[in-house]
Amino acid sequence: MLKNIHSQLMQLDDLKYRKLEDIEMDRFLKSIEYIEAHLSEKISVHEIAQSSHYSTYHYSRVFKALVGDTPKEYLRKRRLTLAAKRLLTEEVGILELALESQFESQEAFTRAFKALFDMTPAQYRKINEPFRLLYKKPFNEADLDFLQNNLSMEPEIISQPAMKIVGIANQYDDGDLSLPKLWSGFRPYRDKIPNRVGTDFFGIYECYEESEDVTRFVYICSAQVENFDDVPDGLITRELEAQTYARFTHIGPLSKLEDTLRYIWGSWLPKSQYEYANKPDFELLPAGFNNADPNNKIYLNIPITKKP
Repeated sequence: MLKNIHSQLMQLDDLKYRKLEDIEMDRFLKSIEYIEAHLSEKISVHEIAQSSHYSTYHYSRVFKALVGDTPKEYLRKRRLTLAAKRLLTEEVGILELALESQFESQEAFTRAFKALFDMTPAQYRKINEPFRLLYKKPFNEADLDFLQNNLSMEPEIISQPAMKIVGIANQYDDGDLSLPKLWSGFRPYRDKIPNRVGTDFFGIYECYEESEDVTRFVYICSAQVENFDDVPDGLITRELEAQTYARFTHIGPLSKLEDTLRYIWGSWLPKSQYEYANKPDFELLPAGFNNADPNNKIYLNIPITKKP
């Protein structure tokens, strides 16, 4: 009897988290629907994020992890895809098509079209072979289903005490992050930081700034310190509050981090009993990290809180 009750409770618990997972993924898919409904209108990444009730910072990072493009890149590719189809099916001028696809000029449209499809709009219309192009299809539920059912990784849940860190802050646009480049720029500073605690290094994702349709993020290459005495010129200080994190172990180079993040945002977090806490997340790189070593370990720390 007790065993049956326990089993029923477990099933109810699973159902509860399954519903939470569906709600979270529905929110994300609604943002895709919003993009599709506004392809011929001027929209910003902030409006897209708002449609799914995420902050722009969180939404942009999750979108890139799940889809492989930033929201801005995805929007541009979808517009060019529809424009390519219209070139073969409608008697529409290239300038008119450019403006309706939200490009400022025919020249800008032609450059973007050629960069994506390796031919100009006029050349594409002339050859009239639609299968020559790799169209950008809309992200859909099948893509999410693949993420959620083809990967498996369990994190360690840790309670991280408050930390003081010192490092250099790097600003980057939403589609322009190169971690190897940022860490290479930090190398001249890393052994000159006084009052160090331990030998690990921390890559911290911080806030964003909005400028028209561009989201600029800040990434901090840093080390933990006991105090902020004698901080060298050119370095910044930050204090991270105590926080619960899901710590994932990524094995391999920095360039492959996107695969691990894709799993975290697309599969583990929606299925788990946790939700993202709106705090900085960070990567912990052990001392002696060498990006050329395929067996390197990087620890991804995602701030979490229990789902209600």
